Amino acid sequence: MASLRTLLLAGIACTTLVAPLAVSQPVVAQVQVASATATRYIGEREISRRIADMVKQRNGGRPVEIFFHGMGNELEVPASTAAFQVEDFSFDTRSGRFYGTVASTAASIKVSGRAQAVESIPVLKNRITAGQVISRNDVEWLQVPANRYGAGFIDRFDDLIGQTPRRALAAGMPIRAADIGKPEVITKNSLVTMVVQAPGLTITTTGRAMESGSIGDVVQVMNPQSKRTIQATVTGTNLVQVITAPSIIASN
Repeated sequence: MASLRTLLLAGIACTTLVAPLAVSQPVVAQVQVASATATRYIGEREISRRIADMVKQRNGGRPVEIFFHGMGNELEVPASTAAFQVEDFSFDTRSGRFYGTVASTAASIKVSGRAQAVESIPVLKNRITAGQVISRNDVEWLQVPANRYGAGFIDRFDDLIGQTPRRALAAGMPIRAADIGKPEVITKNSLVTMVVQAPGLTITTTGRAMESGSIGDVVQVMNPQSKRTIQATVTGTNLVQVITAPSIIASN
């Protein structure tokens, strides 16, 4: 008969043989991919243009500049969204304040602010120094708050053309009428041609300008030979038309 020790060893071996093996299973990671939708922003500039058009329809067509209250006046929409509306719009013509809702099919925001009436005035594109003649290519329009620049400032485009600054003028700045003038075509102490006209007769002689002048100005001119001073109208570069015709050429 087998000993007790032998039986015990046999039982342990049998148990070890039939025990199931633990096999580690690989963990499969599940990655969730989020699909991103392309978006764009309808910004303040785009919204302000729409509101400015709506205000102009209510204030007699006067152009305005839009100022929003606060920040974040933009609307995030899908990239494919092109259209938006300004709904529930209200505008106070006295204060210039407005309120409304900017809405698309995807989102909406509340906006408020003030519409400031503006007007256009002519300004220089580039700095112009004294003595330079202002041409049409030197001038552009600038929008400014209405009624800010009143009497004394240039408000017509043609009032600048052909003029010259009395001092250097900066670009983009409103210009006072006193800052410009007609270009001088005669300088003080320069020799000029004097033209004297009489019925059936035209006489020219040389004189000396006693003062500077622009076309159309009346200046004092001296006849170097007779030493007499007369009045003459400036008609061109170094050219004057005698107003009164004393015997300025008697000594010629």
